[in-house]
Amino acid sequence: MSGFFRCLADLATLARAGVVGWVLLQVGEGPEALGQVVRLLLLGWSLDILDGVLARASGRPSPLAAWDYPLDAGLAWAGWAYLAGAGLVPVGFAWAWVVLALVLLLRHPRKSLSMLLQVPPTFAPFLVASGLAPAAFREAALWVVLALLLDGRRFLEVVREFLEEAGLLPFFGGRRA
Repeated sequence: MSGFFRCLADLATLARAGVVGWVLLQVGEGPEALGQVVRLLLLGWSLDILDGVLARASGRPSPLAAWDYPLDAGLAWAGWAYLAGAGLVPVGFAWAWVVLALVLLLRHPRKSLSMLLQVPPTFAPFLVASGLAPAAFREAALWVVLALLLDGRRFLEVVREFLEEAGLLPFFGGRRA
């Protein structure tokens, strides 16, 4: 049965790669596509949760497990590219953020820094949707509540991993391993 779960986890990962591509196909679209992009991003993040649940249920890492974080980054940056292409984020600012991220990551290649630099690209589509696509924003808010209720412990593990890798865990009451 573990092989079946690993296979399903890989299918969810591959589907997430497809969602990244689908979001990138929206880059030439205007602001009217924002609701669709937000829903695609929610699908991508849902598949992220699903592939993790299935991989853990299998008891062994899936063959595509190494792609988990790059696809997380792909979702964030694809949403950012859509916002810039739709004129919802100034193109100069969007490029400046990308260049800053690349320069910093080339100088300091750490996952925690990468995660920190992805915060604006990850959340910007949802924040912009709060004003321009309120129905999609409400769906995203509901999604967050449900995701935290269903898999909140995993979210806290990711936050802990970030704080630990960044060397910040002692400041938040945790111990270093």
